[in-house]
Amino acid sequence: MMDGEKAMCVFVQSRAQQCLSPDDYTLASVIAATAFLPCLYYGKSLHACVIRTGFESSVHVGNTLINMYFLSNHPDHAQSLFNFALNRDVKMWTEMVVGYSNLGEGELAMRYFNSLRKEGYKMDSFSLSSALRSAADLSMLRPGEMLHSLVVKSSYEDNMCVCGNLLNMYAKIGDLEASNRIFFKISDPDVECWNSIVGAYANNGRAQEAFNLLDEMSNRGVQPNSITYISLLSACNHARLVDDARYYWLSMLTNGIQPIFQHYACMTTLLSRIGLLEEAEDLIRKSPFSNQSSELWRILLSSCVMFKNLAVGIGAAERVIAFDPHDCSTLILLSNFYASVGEWEKVAELRRRTRELMLDKEPGLSWIEMKESVSCSFS
Repeated sequence: MMDGEKAMCVFVQSRAQQCLSPDDYTLASVIAATAFLPCLYYGKSLHACVIRTGFESSVHVGNTLINMYFLSNHPDHAQSLFNFALNRDVKMWTEMVVGYSNLGEGELAMRYFNSLRKEGYKMDSFSLSSALRSAADLSMLRPGEMLHSLVVKSSYEDNMCVCGNLLNMYAKIGDLEASNRIFFKISDPDVECWNSIVGAYANNGRAQEAFNLLDEMSNRGVQPNSITYISLLSACNHARLVDDARYYWLSMLTNGIQPIFQHYACMTTLLSRIGLLEEAEDLIRKSPFSNQSSELWRILLSSCVMFKNLAVGIGAAERVIAFDPHDCSTLILLSNFYASVGEWEKVAELRRRTRELMLDKEPGLSWIEMKESVSCSFS
């Protein structure tokens, strides 16, 4: 049983036996323990309990509820709690910054970070790191430079998390020199900082420098992790270095790191785009994602079209359609594949399915307003 479920069981049993009258810290602890469970498994019940027991005005409880709703991808609920909170502290403002940043809502995260400062609260490493990550996602140089000055003024230059996000921010806007300066000021960088600088060079098409940094990383006794290899394989993909990609793939397996989807996506893209379609197909079939997602098969399919490889292309298209039988574009593509090899019965069946799907599709409706008249058209 997961820790969150254990915490909930103890809480429910104590309530049933009437041996526990929860205070705000008890409720906050249970909410925090169950926050990582999927789909608000216990969250809404706990929120209702908070209201029934009169602790909805507790800042401590409010902070954990906001965090829970962000973790479960319900920012609207988190926003509502924040809006109606009678008391707000720096932790609540930080939860909003971190929450929106983690969801990729950079503009909102930056807005709350600026409001946090205007309210006179002192930022911490969490809010600063999240703001830097948001500035990087938005490729915003001027706010990024402002945040850099705050890092210096607030003496966070030695904080690994802050520095990692700072150099990543400069890397995303293409300023590798600034990323380099920040990195080499860190006396003892951890694996996350190394990953940031390796990724900076990899994502800017500087594969050899990324490889050199890996060697230096190993020489300093820092072991690469799964994220490191994503950057290395991405660098190989950008530069079409298939031999290096195979080397790092084997190195990853040798180091006991289990490949995840991003590793397979990098390798599949590289092998496909240079025409090694059979090898890419074999890699996908042996991956744990072969029967879980169509994305790898779509990558392969697009290259099969480019290289006019019918044998592999037909198989890839069939796998894509197995995941999404209503994908008209792939149905048409597969129909053309079969037509090129004279499989006319299959061509007729696929074209029939395509026509049915096109007929079932609801037409789009466009409204155009000009002066005082409005016209509409179907598409």
